Amino acid sequence: MIRNTRAFVIGLVMLLSFALCYVGMMSPNFGNGRNGLNYADDMFNSFSKGSSNFIQESTQLAASLKGTNIDLTIKASSAADAIKWGKLYTVSGAAVTIKDTSLTIKGDFGQILSSVVVDSDSMYKNDAKTVETKYGYNAREATNNWNNSLKKIDAALKAKSQFAEEIILSKVVQKALEPGYNYYGVEIKKVVDNKASLAFLLSFYLLYTVWYGFGLYYLFNGLGIVVSKPKKKVEV
Repeated sequence: MIRNTRAFVIGLVMLLSFALCYVGMMSPNFGNGRNGLNYADDMFNSFSKGSSNFIQESTQLAASLKGTNIDLTIKASSAADAIKWGKLYTVSGAAVTIKDTSLTIKGDFGQILSSVVVDSDSMYKNDAKTVETKYGYNAREATNNWNNSLKKIDAALKAKSQFAEEIILSKVVQKALEPGYNYYGVEIKKVVDNKASLAFLLSFYLLYTVWYGFGLYYLFNGLGIVVSKPKKKVEV
């Protein structure tokens, strides 16, 4: 039952206009078949990528291990993966012996990590062709193979108490390999160059949230559904 017609109408109009705006936002009219949420998500991913470039720092970390040799045996999940993993390390200058799913890797660890950083930089710059030419197969798969094989090396280094090398490996993976893989295909945008777009998105999000909240408030108020403090009982 409507108790306050004016408040009810205001709330109803606000919620209906909110719904119409939502339908417009969810329509694929924001370029490349994207809806408004996809557009905003891509925009913030681009901003995030613009502030996630640690290649120079990773290059220095890898260089700090030049001359440090490793001799480790790791296992891939299949013989086919072992061959593809071996390609990464052979191209990076290491001597690799493959037996079924096992790989024995001997080489300069700094040189190996430098190769990881170079490939990560290529992926970060959306240059998959360079990586594919280097290894002869899909760039995303190659980057994922780096990640999976380095996890095995990480465990092997810990088992041998080579913690200094393991720490640098972890940093290179976090600062170079992961951003390169995760941000591949994302356009780089800097906040300083897109202040107006960022301000609009944040302002619209705030307005849209308040809009919905006040719509519900007025609607319920019109229906007489309000929150009030309970009356205190007066004892005689």
